[in-house]
Amino acid sequence: MNSDGRYLDGGGQVSASVDGGHAAISLAEPVFVLCAGRSGSTLLRFLLDAHPELACPPETNLPVMAGQLATVWSLIAGAPLAKERGDEPPVIPEEAIRGARRTMDEMIGSYLARRGKKRYCDKSLGTARYAELLLRLYPQARFLCLYRHPMDVIASGIEACPWGLQGYGFDQYIAGTPGNAVFALARFWSENTAAIAAAEERFAGSCHRVRYEDLVTDPEGVAAGIFDFLGVARAPGISSRCFAPERERSGPADYKIWHTSQVSAQSVGRGWSIPAGLIPPQVTAYINELAEQLGYIPVDEQWGTTTVPKDLRVTGDHRPADSQATAADQPAEAALLADRLRAGLSRMDAQFARRWEACTAESFTVAALPPVGNGAAEQSQWRVDLTARTLTDITSSPEDGNDTAWDIVGSAEAWQAVLTARTNLAVAMRRCELRYCEDGPAGPTAADTRISMLADLLRLDSPWQRT
Repeated sequence: MNSDGRYLDGGGQVSASVDGGHAAISLAEPVFVLCAGRSGSTLLRFLLDAHPELACPPETNLPVMAGQLATVWSLIAGAPLAKERGDEPPVIPEEAIRGARRTMDEMIGSYLARRGKKRYCDKSLGTARYAELLLRLYPQARFLCLYRHPMDVIASGIEACPWGLQGYGFDQYIAGTPGNAVFALARFWSENTAAIAAAEERFAGSCHRVRYEDLVTDPEGVAAGIFDFLGVARAPGISSRCFAPERERSGPADYKIWHTSQVSAQSVGRGWSIPAGLIPPQVTAYINELAEQLGYIPVDEQWGTTTVPKDLRVTGDHRPADSQATAADQPAEAALLADRLRAGLSRMDAQFARRWEACTAESFTVAALPPVGNGAAEQSQWRVDLTARTLTDITSSPEDGNDTAWDIVGSAEAWQAVLTARTNLAVAMRRCELRYCEDGPAGPTAADTRISMLADLLRLDSPWQRT
């Protein structure tokens, strides 16, 4: 018996004093979540930690520490070291494996005993690169490989870091493309996802795939599959219990999780508003290769320009809604946008025409995406003809907008924020909540003029004022 009340049996088991008795704790079968930031890992952590046998703390960076321990032990043992500092040694002797394992067991065993749980789970970003080492340390370890559609990860990253990408592992990517957050996050997703997929392929027998979209649409079913894979009892109702207030709140985590009381699929599809054109074609091609392997719909030239897919998974129904939308079907935010456009057209006079002479002979398309998760609703679209001063609803015939000079697309919620002066038009565009697209290389001057004209038409503050 150790001084802290734990009994080591020499076989990867610990008998911990829990409620006056002794519960068998397994140190030999830890669970590691292979994940990247903004992929739903905190939600998965909550589900694991809510199971009566499993304990999953906030991010510990334990896999990184395992690599550092292996390096130190290898140095002490006189084994060859890596050429680059921070990399794993090319050869890790058994003495180093045993030493690192003892240190980790001491921490893990103490934590499990304190929590009164039997099995340790770890959710740390970047764990995939340490998968081989972790299997040497714990041959019976299990990996949960967590994925999320690339464009939703990009949207979530931008939402989490509105004033510039930082944290979550983003820093090195934005440093390479400081003026393009979308490109930076696309690289972040592709490199991390490739590492996780490679580990899943190499250690298939130790891995179980979890897609965020499956998790939030069927949390009970996905949780049951995870628990079956881990060899623990199923826990019906765990998707509700996982938000109990006693969850550990120290350490990094998704900032929104503390204000959540149930699993929701509302965030699925938010990446539809992200301009895919900001990602270079070669990177998009690689993203689509990975997306195909994971069963996701591709990011193509139609991304963000048509009706929001019902599902981002190829195995689901990702076709646009078949029903024809009518004015009565449009959300209130879209109706407000249409009313403001009509009012602006009715106010057009000679002064307006002189001020915006460069673009008043054009027609353009305005589109409002339905709320995320509302697969039954169509994207609301209007053709604005400045010469004829007409607004035409082309929701049921979007091809009528194919010959317009430019388009502006955004969610109905984003349009409402702009129209009610809660968000400046230019700010919404910088956040990619509204997107400007043009038919042909009109250039930045023309784009600025068109957006300023639209602001005048809608009676908004100048989009280029300081905010």
